[in-house]
Amino acid sequence: MFVGAVVIFIFVCLLRSAITFWIFAVCVTNLHNIVSERVIRAKILFFDSNPIGRIVTRFSKDILVLDFIVPTFFVYVINGVFRTVVVSITVGIINPWLFIAIAVAVVIMVLVLRHASTTM
Repeated sequence: MFVGAVVIFIFVCLLRSAITFWIFAVCVTNLHNIVSERVIRAKILFFDSNPIGRIVTRFSKDILVLDFIVPTFFVYVINGVFRTVVVSITVGIINPWLFIAIAVAVVIMVLVLRHASTTM
């Protein structure tokens, strides 16, 4: 029984890593495409008022952030979400009445996030 649980745990961890990598690869590819498209489609006035070196430097800094900082942050967020879901399920299994509190907390969180996104 214990060996089976360990094997399942290893499989789930590998699956989580693969899904995280796939999501990240798709997101970064889309962001690279959007950034490139915006620079390519910029008006001529933008290129006339900014030296090409400044444009290339800014573009490379933005790509650097997408390639190095966003993945680290994304991994922390995904691990936090998975940990929250697992802890919520575990606590709910131990005491099913806590599913009500978890549901209320999720509703409050969604409302706060929705309000925060509309005020930006």
